[in-house]
Amino acid sequence: MPKVSIIVPVYNEEEYVSTCLLSLINQTLDDIEIILIDDNSTDNSLNILLDYAKKYPNIKVYHNEKNIGQGASRNRGLSLATGEYIGFVDSDDYIRNTMYEDMYKAVLNNNYPEVVTTEIMFVKDDSYANRDLEFLARGKEKIINPMLDKNAVISESPAVCNKIFRRDTLKDFYFVEDSLFEDIPFSYTKYMEASKVVSVPSINYFYRRDINRGVSSVNYKENNHITDIFQVLDRLESDMRKSSRYEVFKDEIKLIQLAYSLIRVEEVNNWQVDMDKKNLIKDKMFSLIEDKYGNLDDVDIALLESKCGINIVDEYTNYLDNEKERPKSL
Repeated sequence: MPKVSIIVPVYNEEEYVSTCLLSLINQTLDDIEIILIDDNSTDNSLNILLDYAKKYPNIKVYHNEKNIGQGASRNRGLSLATGEYIGFVDSDDYIRNTMYEDMYKAVLNNNYPEVVTTEIMFVKDDSYANRDLEFLARGKEKIINPMLDKNAVISESPAVCNKIFRRDTLKDFYFVEDSLFEDIPFSYTKYMEASKVVSVPSINYFYRRDINRGVSSVNYKENNHITDIFQVLDRLESDMRKSSRYEVFKDEIKLIQLAYSLIRVEEVNNWQVDMDKKNLIKDKMFSLIEDKYGNLDDVDIALLESKCGINIVDEYTNYLDNEKERPKSL
């Protein structure tokens, strides 16, 4: 059994995928399984993946006959993975070559925790690829009991790419499909359900943030996926309601729902549309947020602001105040 299975969905990433794959094959941890899911790419991505698979026996390539999206591709990877732990990497990102060795050492040092997490750096290029990055190691492992440290839940990134999950705890748990932001319910549910999370305080994952292309670029442009956030946040609540921990984390779930829906509204400010349209979209989103997740009564405002920013919390507060003042129709 491999120590770690790494699942990488790939769709039209011929420009960046080689940098990603080099960072995976250069991992210092032995016995890893690399599962590449080509999501019916229309560029040269699949040929690049097949070339790497010919050279490296621990790389397995699977091709989707139609484009099914990142969530469904990750789910296919989950059904194929055989490792003790499961990790995820986006095909336009790259990682430090000791990342999985450091995380697996944390596994052995701490009696096989359900989740191990590490730190992310946002980058625009390959500056940190294939370099000695020892200076990014920042201290000793931290053991977290989410039940006793709820602030750790809120402060944790929703990304799955900076984590490994013990495979036997995933069972039939899968990503939301046909939706963006599918990391959120997967990552937070498994974090809140864990009895032990180990944090490796080193920068290991390099998340390429490019407003013009790549996995995250859609959020910076006018798009029809903005309301996907409600699907995944509702899934988070649904999953946690099935857990014995729902009542324990009820307040944290609401704060996460508010924070990530407000972050989506904040992104509308970057869209290249006229102000009237922006305000209309934002008001519709605010209305949905209020209907689904409520107002800010009994919410730790400082904590919410730390998660999504002061400005958008102020905008939502102003919206709620205006709603109170608006006369109700007969």
